[in-house]
Amino acid sequence: MPAATHPAAHLSATLLLCLPLALPGLALAAEPAIEEIIVTAQKRAQSIEDVPIAISAFTAETLQIAGVEDIRDLTILSPSLILTSTQSETAGTTARIRGVGTTGDNLGLESSVAVFVDGVYRNRNNVALTDLGQVERIEVLRGPQGTLFGKNAVAGLLSITTQGPDTEELRAYTDLSAGDYDYWRMSAGITGPVAGDKLALRLDGSITQRDGFIDEVSTGTEYNDRDGYLLRGQLSSQLTDNLDLRVIADISNRDESCCAAVAYKTGPTSALIGLLGGTVINPARPYDRKMYANTDRGYDQETDEWGVSAELNWDMGDSMTLTSITAYRDWDADRSQDIDFTDADILYRDPGTYGNQFETLTQELRLAGTSGPLDWLVGLYYMDEQLDVNDAVRTGPAYEAFANGLLQAGGAPANSLSLFTGLAPGTVFTDGDGAVSDAFRQDTDGWAIFTHNIWNLDETSRITLGLRYTSEDKDVNAAIASDNVACPLILANNNPLLAPIKPSALSLGCLPLISPLVDGSYSGSREDDEVTGTLGYAHDFSFGWLGYASYGRGFKAGGFNLDRGGLTAGAPATSQLEFDPETVDAWEIGTKGMLLDAVQLNIALFWSEFDDFQLNSFNGLNFVVDNIGGVTSKGVEIEAQARPLEQLTLAGGVVYADTRYDDDVLYDGTAGNPDLRDKRLTNAPLWSTTGSATWEQAVGNDLMGFLHLDFRFNSDMNTGSNLDPNKEQRSYMVWNGRIGFGPDDKRWQLELWGRNLFDREYLQVAIDGPLQGSGSGATSTRTYLGFLGDPRTWGATFRYNF
Repeated sequence: MPAATHPAAHLSATLLLCLPLALPGLALAAEPAIEEIIVTAQKRAQSIEDVPIAISAFTAETLQIAGVEDIRDLTILSPSLILTSTQSETAGTTARIRGVGTTGDNLGLESSVAVFVDGVYRNRNNVALTDLGQVERIEVLRGPQGTLFGKNAVAGLLSITTQGPDTEELRAYTDLSAGDYDYWRMSAGITGPVAGDKLALRLDGSITQRDGFIDEVSTGTEYNDRDGYLLRGQLSSQLTDNLDLRVIADISNRDESCCAAVAYKTGPTSALIGLLGGTVINPARPYDRKMYANTDRGYDQETDEWGVSAELNWDMGDSMTLTSITAYRDWDADRSQDIDFTDADILYRDPGTYGNQFETLTQELRLAGTSGPLDWLVGLYYMDEQLDVNDAVRTGPAYEAFANGLLQAGGAPANSLSLFTGLAPGTVFTDGDGAVSDAFRQDTDGWAIFTHNIWNLDETSRITLGLRYTSEDKDVNAAIASDNVACPLILANNNPLLAPIKPSALSLGCLPLISPLVDGSYSGSREDDEVTGTLGYAHDFSFGWLGYASYGRGFKAGGFNLDRGGLTAGAPATSQLEFDPETVDAWEIGTKGMLLDAVQLNIALFWSEFDDFQLNSFNGLNFVVDNIGGVTSKGVEIEAQARPLEQLTLAGGVVYADTRYDDDVLYDGTAGNPDLRDKRLTNAPLWSTTGSATWEQAVGNDLMGFLHLDFRFNSDMNTGSNLDPNKEQRSYMVWNGRIGFGPDDKRWQLELWGRNLFDREYLQVAIDGPLQGSGSGATSTRTYLGFLGDPRTWGATFRYNF
């Protein structure tokens, strides 16, 4: 970061780099060793303490004792990482690092935080939201990682490495868990050599089921449940002395009812819904976790996914290795949704008309080696992705009466829609009217060439230089059709007596979700090319500390807003769906090492400037993507791990991340357009802290016991994309715990566990109730809906290794 622009940050960074110079002579007596973790953050196997970037890594043992089963659980371990799920976990899951992420339920917008599993890119955060199975290691890399990992890692990435086949002995395991909410989970696996040391296999599987956390009052239906399975098979072969192959195939399914939202704050429209035979709990009691919904519509989501990958490593001699990773993945989701989140049956989406599918082929080639002081790497990457998005919003039998009631509350006469259309009351909108089909297909072809090089100036100093050129073509084709006959009739009605209420009538009769004014076929294409890279300097101090400074540039591709709400009624055009790329320039200064031979400490100062930031905002009806201007994320991260006693392991981190929209973000002062200038981003707390403590103790008869506690703290943050003050979540802390025992050889282990031990109530995301009020802040008349954090849960797990 330029010293003249940010002098305080520059001074702090300079002091941080010099901090290790003050530590010689302070070492204490040797303490119990902290486990070294080998990571591949730079596409090379390195100790995490030798990697000059901000990175956290968690081993299989750490993940198991913390109860991490999917990427949502990682937030308890990594303070910089926040994950939230909203209207659907099949499309609305968002990962954020240092306060930056991609908001909302819109697959046309790619993720700011990339996810890789065994070196294979998962298209969106929600695509990666599956049972992780048996994991060897998870790495959380902060800051832009586009040089080595590609276009959609502007905020950072998650790299997940699963456990591979055992080439030495036959082993098997099974884990059984049960808990409240009728939770149960079973996983099992077997691995071992099948042809001496030339061929080894591994098979892992899991199945999970849990009742939901949200109760539908009138029927007892439970929403937000868990029901899914994962099966993964692997083969590893030492084809020759210098050629090895690893093939992975997996299949998974999730068939769940998710995601329902409860009334968080209620407005006057709740009375109108009551007149239509529906119920909004008023006053709102969100943490009773109860709601009224139309169970004929529901919140079903079924996701089927499968994929296969092959990784080939060829030791070519002369310190050169060629790596090839080829992968094909297929992800398919089908959903339904009671859009109004009430039992009045106003708006809905039927299963079979609302879904998404990814088909993706990727190929990566890397050649790496050493030549004297130069550790070099060059690579090629190719991706062919086909994305299908289908949608069809329908009006329920209560929509016409609800719309008329809204108009009448604004001073219009009764049955206003009939006055405009000439249609008899009750026939203006009937059950099933609206969008017949919104079908979007987006084809993406992308390729990249990259290089990442480490030049060792001497035994203690090195420079890192990386460059990547990315080229991407996207083609979109859409067919949008509606059977809404009311809208054109209202538009054509020029009765001067109705003129004062015509704008309101049009807003409801030509609702963007169902407007025939944008019906038609659309096609378009765009091409994005970008050069990104990294430049860094690192120095190993004589007493074991690493200091580094780096600059990185990241890139997130432009694309198309795959939602009819992005089209302008009356003059729709494909160009209205387009949005431009987002770029980031990031500076980081940090240090890593052992403090007093007792504490492993990592500190990083960061400053990231995003241009043409892609904001996906929800206006109560549609998701709209805009390049709104600049965002700046700046702050400091501190992570520490200590083992002061043989029995005790401590770990934790604290992050100060001031992530704000710049003063130049789009704002025209019109009603409904939020003023985001100089405000912190959605779900971007100023402070986040995590911590854990694990005590292991012999308990007699060759048994070992353990006690584990961990927590996460988030300071105040706004959970809404428009930053309405009514969507604020005050600071909160969540505690988890686990206690268990088993023999020294870990043949078996019994554990008791609890999550959110103190039943802390907190909000993940708040949204505007569709068509339920207007305004924001103190003058708002809206009903707000809340997607809540999980309540307290408890259970037991039994593990057995054969």
